[in-house]
Amino acid sequence: MPTPQRRGELESEIMANMSYCRFQNTAIALKDCECVLEEMTDGDPEKLSDDELSAAKQLVASCVNIVQLLAERGELEFEPDMDLAPVLEQLNDAAG
Repeated sequence: MPTPQRRGELESEIMANMSYCRFQNTAIALKDCECVLEEMTDGDPEKLSDDELSAAKQLVASCVNIVQLLAERGELEFEPDMDLAPVLEQLNDAAG
């Protein structure tokens, strides 16, 4: 599955999340993912499976899309065509 690069291009299964705690639950899970990515850049990480690497690429693309959306709304400059998938692949290839 190609990694989406712009808002609205992500085609994925929508998981049920109660609207009153959607951001709270996601923030907790996202923090865990952030810690894994930090470990991949600074520590001794475990290699991600192909499925996890694909999901990590989708997650990073979604994060970039969120930042782009907010930057556009705030009339801030943002480079919308950033492709971070190769960075994730390099980090994963270097993992043990």
